[in-house]
Amino acid sequence: MNSVLVSIITVCFNSEKYIEQTIKSVVSQTYGNIEYIIVDGKSTDSTLEIIERYSNKYPHVIKYISEADTGIYNAMNKGISMSTGELIGIINSDDWYEQTAIEQIINAYCLHGPAVYHGIQRTYSNDMLVELQCTNSTQLVVKMIEHPTCFLHKSLYLEYGVFDESYHYVGDYELMLRLRKFGVPFIIIESVIANFRQGGASHTAKAIWENYRLWLDLGLLSRSDYVYRSVMDRIRLFMKRGQYKIKK
Repeated sequence: MNSVLVSIITVCFNSEKYIEQTIKSVVSQTYGNIEYIIVDGKSTDSTLEIIERYSNKYPHVIKYISEADTGIYNAMNKGISMSTGELIGIINSDDWYEQTAIEQIINAYCLHGPAVYHGIQRTYSNDMLVELQCTNSTQLVVKMIEHPTCFLHKSLYLEYGVFDESYHYVGDYELMLRLRKFGVPFIIIESVIANFRQGGASHTAKAIWENYRLWLDLGLLSRSDYVYRSVMDRIRLFMKRGQYKIKK
């Protein structure tokens, strides 16, 4: 089992607040055959100092680059190109793995072979647990599965492509829909794999509108529904901002 190399990717930019927790969750895994690739976007805070400290402590595990990128999916694609593992997981710089996460993924992989593996996610808001989530791949037509829990066999990226960098917020969702379209198996791990902090770019209005565009592009949303949802969301956002100004 330990012969399977697993690549973990973290992309970051000015992530000094939480990235140490993310790194610790990777290097403390119960499964040991890991390479950890950190792709930094030229951070200007202490992020790079934290990365270098852990890289010096775990020189055979951690490798990193720090250079400008054109967005989160460009950075993730850089990490994928640097990866040499059979399985690839991506954990963002404000999220963290459970200690047995990779061991559980490997156990499932030994049974099922190349697939998309994903499991239960704990979701936090303001560092308070708000819910446990595990979305079945059959629900992908209406919502994304929990990407921090996902591990893909590298052959899937080679055969079906990496993240579409034309998207700024929903490139991970587009990739999962693409893989499902081509009949790639999705295997659920019925355990907590990762912990996720709400509040990132995926929860902004722009991300929601890009999600609608993705559904429109893939024929999952009609043109009239796309226009209606976009307009109604803009009205709600305008009213919310107006209420906020009145309260002030």
